[in-house]
Amino acid sequence: MDRWITSRLNTTIKQVDEFLEDYEPTKAAREIEDFVEELSNWYIRRNRRRFWKEGKSLDKTAAYQTLFECLLSLAKIISPIAPYMGEWIFKQLNEVCEQDEKSVHLSFYPTVEETAIDKQLEKRMDVARTISSIVLRVRNQIDVNVRQPLSRIILPMDKEQRSVVEAIKDIILDEVNVKEIEFVDDDSGIVSKTAKPNFPVLGKRLGKKMKAVAAKIRELSTEDITAFESKGSIELTLDDGEKIRLTSNELDIQRTGLKGWSVESEKGITVAVDTKITEELELEGLSREFVNRIQNMRKEADFDVTDRIAIGISGSEKMENVVTSTADNIKAETLAEEVKAEPLEVSDFIKTWDIEGNEVEISIRRTVKS
Repeated sequence: MDRWITSRLNTTIKQVDEFLEDYEPTKAAREIEDFVEELSNWYIRRNRRRFWKEGKSLDKTAAYQTLFECLLSLAKIISPIAPYMGEWIFKQLNEVCEQDEKSVHLSFYPTVEETAIDKQLEKRMDVARTISSIVLRVRNQIDVNVRQPLSRIILPMDKEQRSVVEAIKDIILDEVNVKEIEFVDDDSGIVSKTAKPNFPVLGKRLGKKMKAVAAKIRELSTEDITAFESKGSIELTLDDGEKIRLTSNELDIQRTGLKGWSVESEKGITVAVDTKITEELELEGLSREFVNRIQNMRKEADFDVTDRIAIGISGSEKMENVVTSTADNIKAETLAEEVKAEPLEVSDFIKTWDIEGNEVEISIRRTVKS
C-alpha cells in the first residue's frame, strides 16, 4: 500500500506539472482530485489499523511517514490552484515537522522520483478498486451491508488477469468482506445473457433489413453470445438465406445473475457475487454489527481509542450466544478485557440497540485509561 500510494503521488506530480506547463489548470485540478480520492478513500481507510496500532513500530512509522509525504506534496501541487488551502495544509504539517520554508508559496515544487513510479502496481491496485466497487454496488442492490460476510465471488478471467488479481487478492477479500475468490474461464455458467441490437449503429448499415436482423439477435442463446464476445463478431443467417456479420459495437449485451447470484460489470471486469447467507455467515455478521455498536458507544462515552473496556450485554438470547461464541474477536476489535452475556454491575455508559431485529442492552465500562 505504501509503495502504491507513493507511485500514485509521483505519477500525479508529474502529470499535474505537465498540465500546468501547458496552461491546463482544469486538467491539473482533476488529476489532484483523483489522487485525493485515492489517498482518502483507499489508502487512509485501508490503513486505519496501522495508524491506530498501540506503541511504536516500523510499520506504524512507515504509514505515518508515507501519509506525511503525500500531504506535504499535495499542499505544494495544489497551491497554484488553491493557494489558501495549500497554505493551510502546509502550516498544519509544519507544526508536526518544521520545514525549511515558512510558507508553501516559498517552497520548491516537488520533484518527481521516477524510480518510485510502478505502473504495474498501479494497474493491480486499480483492478482491486474496480472489483471492490462492483461488489459493494451489488451489496447495495441486495441491501446487505459490508459488515455481513459473503461466501465467495467468481471472476471470469484468463490466466494473465488471474495473476493480477492473485497479487491483490487479500486486499479485495478484506475490503468487501468475502471469504474467497474463484476463477472461471468465462461467465456462461454464472449468468444468463441476452442481446439486443445497437439500433443507431446497425440501422444506418442495414436499413430495411433491420427488423429481420433484430429478430435473429433476440434468438441468440447465452452460449452464442459468449462465443460472440470471445471472437468479437458473429454471423447471422436470415430466413431468406442471406448472411449478416455483426461486430462487437453493433450488439448490446445484458447479463442477469442466475438464482442466488448477482452479476455486475465495470471497466471490462465481470463479477458474480454469491448472495446466499448461511447460518455461520449470519453469526459472523451479527458479531461485526455488535462490534460496530460498541465502537459507537466508545465515541459517545468520549473514551480514547486506546482505552481498555469491559462489556456487558442482556436481552436477545440470540445476541448473547453471538457474543459468547465470538468473544475473542470482539475483545480484539474493541480493546475489551472482558465480555459478559449479562449486565455490568458498574458501567460508564448504557444503551439499548436493535441489531438486525434483536433488541439488546449494552453496558460498557472503562477499565484502563490510556
